[in-house]
Amino acid sequence: MSDETSVAASDDPALLPGTAEERAALDREGLSTIRSDELAMLPGELRPHPSPFQYVIIAVILCVVTAIEVGIYYLPDDFPRALYVGMLLALALTKFVTIVAFYMHLRVDRPIFRRFFVVGAVGAFMLYTIVLTTLHVFE
Repeated sequence: MSDETSVAASDDPALLPGTAEERAALDREGLSTIRSDELAMLPGELRPHPSPFQYVIIAVILCVVTAIEVGIYYLPDDFPRALYVGMLLALALTKFVTIVAFYMHLRVDRPIFRRFFVVGAVGAFMLYTIVLTTLHVFE
């Protein structure tokens, strides 16, 4: 158990951050109610991280999506190829967004980090498309 967790789980006002005078001033202003999840947040985070149980649920969902992808691979040959590729791309995009949002913490960080990531991803996609077009892959 980390120090943050033990402080967050404690109701002892002596363990809350700040001096006794600062806590008294906050109490007079009605600002002394600090939720335990707020203590665990780092500077710049907009919301608390998911709990360990939520991380396990996300991992199970990712496993199910992967199993669906593997199942799609074994569809019969008379299945329309465009639909086949479209379904695999949609599932891959779903997994990508889920991993980036939760495991790379872009969901809880400042929006500027998300913007940098999206701009980089769009730029990489555009560069990849330009290179494939130049090499006549789409013909």
